[in-house]
Parts: sequence; C-alpha cells; structure tokens
Amino acid sequence: MTNNTIPDENIIASSELNNPAYVASKGRLNGPSVWVAAYGQTGPIWIQADIGYQTYVSGVITQGDGQPNYPDYVTSFSVSTFRTTGANEMFVEDQNGIAIIFPGNVDSTAELTTTFSEPVYARIVRINCLTKNNRFYVLRFEILGCKQG
Repeated sequence: MTNNTIPDENIIASSELNNPAYVASKGRLNGPSVWVAAYGQTGPIWIQADIGYQTYVSGVITQGDGQPNYPDYVTSFSVSTFRTTGANEMFVEDQNGIAIIFPGNVDSTAELTTTFSEPVYARIVRINCLTKNNRFYVLRFEILGCKQG
C-alpha cells in the first residue's frame, strides 16, 4: 500500500469523518494523513483494501495518527479477508476456529507488525477496529505478503 500499487479507489471503509483529509485512501502506513471513522458510528467499524488479485497475506502493520498532543489509535482489532469481491467474509482464526482479537497500537506513532500464524489466501483484507484509546478510530496500515505470481 505504501508504494501505491493499490489504487486509492481500492481502499474503502465503513465510514469516514466528514473531511476529505481523512478518507479511507489516506490510511496508508506512514502517510501524511490518516483514515478516521465517522464520529459516533454505530455498527462495525472497518477499513479494507482490495489488493486487485488473490495472493497469500501474512499479516498487517498498523499505526495511529502520529499526533503527540491528542493521540488517536486503534487498541484492538480483528482481521477478515475475502477471496474475491462478493465472497464470504473469513476471519483470521486461532486453531479452535475462533476469530483472533489482536492487540493494537500502544501509541500514535509506532508501527505495530502483526503476523498471522499461517498466511491466508485473499484478495481483500479488512481490519475490523474493536477498541480505541481516545476520541476517534484512526488508522494507517500496510498489508504484508501480497506477492503476485
């Protein structure tokens, strides 16, 4: 994602703050801006990227807003994938078939690398934001793996 091989239109979210500076496509790791979910959104809160082809994904890297004075970041999340557009959502699960709740960031600037116990075969990767540290669900992320061929 950081190298822009995934186009902006392939990055979507459950909602966006009403400001063009915080749309889903701004959620690229180490980018100058961030994705911010709409304040007060009810229901699942997520951001996803369509890689454009099926591949093995081995994990994700997450990061908060980078703001030291009013930091916002996701403190726990799950990951789900789709093999194609319109396919059934499949969560990254533990050995018992239960969706894993991954610990999220502990500050707004550091990158947190989360690797899966086994790579998953997918085209679309969704980060489901479960808890946050402050006012907003804010995220920048990268997908690990994604080698075509």
